[in-house]
Amino acid sequence: MAQALPLFDAMELDKIRRERLELQRKLARGGVDVRTRIHREEQLRTLTARQIEIEVRLGIVGKR
Repeated sequence: MAQALPLFDAMELDKIRRERLELQRKLARGGVDVRTRIHREEQLRTLTARQIEIEVRLGIVGKR
């Protein structure tokens, strides 16, 4: 049975996961200058950290 998450956290987590997936696809595709790639990598690190913070707060880390 799925764990019920607070609505705000669930929506925020879904948004972060979508953004991370999009950035990962863009990074894998390549074809951009170094500055853009570095910026995307930085965004990905920030989103990953936010995702981990929310998952830890909700106690769902490692339950996938």
